[in-house]
Amino acid sequence: MTERERAALRGIRAQLARGEAEAALAALRALRETASPEFRARDLWRVHEFFGAAFRLLGDAAGCAQAYYEAARADRFLRSQRAHYSSYLFALHYLPGISAAALAAQHFACGRLYEAREDEGAGARAVPPRPLSRGGGAAGTARPLRVGFLAPDFLDSAAARFYDVFFDLPRRAFTLHAYSLAAEEDELTASVRARTAAYRVLAGEGIAAADIVRADRLDVLVDLGGHTAGGVTLPLLARRLAPVQLEAVGWFDTTGVPAVDALLTDGVMDGAGAARLFTERLCRLPRAWCFTPTAAMRALAAQARGTEDARGTQAGAAAGQAVAGGVTFAAFGNFLKISDAVLATWREILCRLPAARLVLQDTLRAPVRVRALQARLAAQGLPLARVAVRMGEDGYLAALARADVVLDTFPYPGGAMTATALALGVPVLTLAGSHHSARVGCSLLTAAGHPELIAADAAAYVRTACELARDSGRRARLRADLLRQQTEEAIAARRTDYLRHFAAALRQLAGGT
Repeated sequence: MTERERAALRGIRAQLARGEAEAALAALRALRETASPEFRARDLWRVHEFFGAAFRLLGDAAGCAQAYYEAARADRFLRSQRAHYSSYLFALHYLPGISAAALAAQHFACGRLYEAREDEGAGARAVPPRPLSRGGGAAGTARPLRVGFLAPDFLDSAAARFYDVFFDLPRRAFTLHAYSLAAEEDELTASVRARTAAYRVLAGEGIAAADIVRADRLDVLVDLGGHTAGGVTLPLLARRLAPVQLEAVGWFDTTGVPAVDALLTDGVMDGAGAARLFTERLCRLPRAWCFTPTAAMRALAAQARGTEDARGTQAGAAAGQAVAGGVTFAAFGNFLKISDAVLATWREILCRLPAARLVLQDTLRAPVRVRALQARLAAQGLPLARVAVRMGEDGYLAALARADVVLDTFPYPGGAMTATALALGVPVLTLAGSHHSARVGCSLLTAAGHPELIAADAAAYVRTACELARDSGRRARLRADLLRQQTEEAIAARRTDYLRHFAAALRQLAGGT
């Protein structure tokens, strides 16, 4: 790499840090055109990686997927090639029109990168996957089952709201360990540390990290990362750290990695015939998810219940309908999830409901993404005067709670955002996809007792949205029911029931009864 090329990469990195995506794209294209033969042979993957970051800033999901695929193809190093491929797989879930079988095939292809192991100072060598344990672990013994949880980090996040419940497994029956690949800590980290027998930071340990985990002699290792964060947990799982390795919560599809034995799911996301789409055994619980609302969510829900009780459901419904002369639809979440098919569907809803408005809020504080989405809205013919587009912000809960109905995205639906809306008493309309990741919303709404909010296709999605908009009484009843599910007693009962089934699944996976 020449000094000019190094300087160009430094400049592009700075542009991306400032949110100057368009300028970064222009600089990347110029660098790609003028790159030296040595740079093309050894470092072109860096250009593609930066392309992926720029397209992410612009909310261009197809651009992200293509860029990370090219980065994986150009990379000469197995470790970073895997990371690029994980980013490519993540981006594929944003794109409509990909069949369940085609998506699974891409994960299986990535899994083949984990059939070899690359050690420092050594070449790649085959590591045969071990079969799912049937008789080892704690089976037939009185000792607690030793269960570990591996994550990119244990910081407060969307995923943490779903895995928090795991650390309340009964200590008389389970000895819990947590393994973080990051040294950063916050209040959530402290909570996890307090509820585990051992909390270990693997950051900076390199190849010794595997030995640290193995030394704890786990019966089951639960992965909370999958292909998120560049798949940082998967190289460790590929080294077989426990007799049974379970994928749960952090990833929303098959890993494709042979060393991952099972995947946590339910019968809604993965019914009969779904097994062909996974390299893992499907471990179905009655409910795949147990969402833990934050203190702020619980306070808003309690306040809303008090308001409903004081005013009555009819008055509450009228208050909701009074915003801007009609209903307020909302979609809070990553703008990369807003495909052209989603925009076309939302346009149809707004055209049929001339008094309705739509509020879109991103997860990133990136003005460039707001501008890019506004341009797409205009190109798709949405009524811009009735659509608000906002950057991400921490204080989004109150705004979300004021919405009448949340419109879910597809084929990549909301997860934590859907659960958050339901926890605030806001009904969510989702569209049923054909595979695990596209049916997360279906799973959450079924668990909440409202499968009628699951649309079979785009036409049904539009029809149901319009029906909800025109029926204030139905919206009020939905809100009241969702809020009743958010009392402290109801939340505690859900956690207890979920833990009972999760504990039984862990024992079965480990070969116990």
